[in-house]
Amino acid sequence: MSKKETAIPAVSQKSRMRRYRKAATPYLLLAPMLVFVLLFMIWPIFNVFAMSLESYKVTKPNARHFIGLENFVKIFTKDDLFWKTLRNTGVYVIASVAFQTVLGFWLAYLLTRKFRGRGIIRALVLVPWAVAGLMVGIIWNLMLGQTYGVVNDLLRRTGLVATNISWFSSASSAMFAACFANVWRGIPFFTISYMSALSSIPDDLYESASIDGASAPVMMFRITIPMIKDTIIFTTLLRCIWTFNAVDLIVALTDGGPNRGTTTLALYIMRTFTNSFDYGYASALAVISTIIMLILAFFYIRFGKIGANNI
Repeated sequence: MSKKETAIPAVSQKSRMRRYRKAATPYLLLAPMLVFVLLFMIWPIFNVFAMSLESYKVTKPNARHFIGLENFVKIFTKDDLFWKTLRNTGVYVIASVAFQTVLGFWLAYLLTRKFRGRGIIRALVLVPWAVAGLMVGIIWNLMLGQTYGVVNDLLRRTGLVATNISWFSSASSAMFAACFANVWRGIPFFTISYMSALSSIPDDLYESASIDGASAPVMMFRITIPMIKDTIIFTTLLRCIWTFNAVDLIVALTDGGPNRGTTTLALYIMRTFTNSFDYGYASALAVISTIIMLILAFFYIRFGKIGANNI
């Protein structure tokens, strides 16, 4: 056998090895991140699902045992606080995100127009978004204070009220205060997102519509909103998830009171973990919260796109 004939298999084998190494390189580069995700995301999720099926209190570690669906049955049949916090969460999320969306779109629409000082106003719009939720709660707690709050002072000076309002004395007024503070904090997110989406709409569309005699409302509902519908769906869904799971602003502003009137489901889960140390029951609440968000997100995306396409 000649040297040329014996060299062919060796070259072919080296070529295969190079192809294998090239194909394996992306997976090797992703391996550290995949391990990180597995340890700090996938495993905790499965662990929460497992603990939701157990009676597990940290104060009684030796009494931990499997109980099946008892935690879920107790939540739906005996836990009135769960239903109360679920209603509070619905009011808090819907009211906050609705006003954030409308006001954020209006502000974005104004800031896409050219006028003097637009750059400064754009920078100021970002300020609430740069403040941590805990700090936002503390700031608005001071501003809405009954005795020394600046809001009551302004209302009395303008003659809108005769006496100071106790914003945190009733569940309805405390929920209004929480929604108001959350709206103030969340508007910049929508403003920035909608400004980017509005700037991508070609001016030719508005010019053609204007030549055809279309009014401003017609151009808004026939051009602007359909062109940015995907941004609207994504931003509102993302903000709903954030608001649904956030506890920092509520803790600093009302601490869930009065009489649990502003206690959201996320805050109830956190308090069950940290105060009652009932990890099994809190895990069941967390599983229900996750399922609720997944169902709502699915239907929102599905019917949201259908509704947007019919505009």
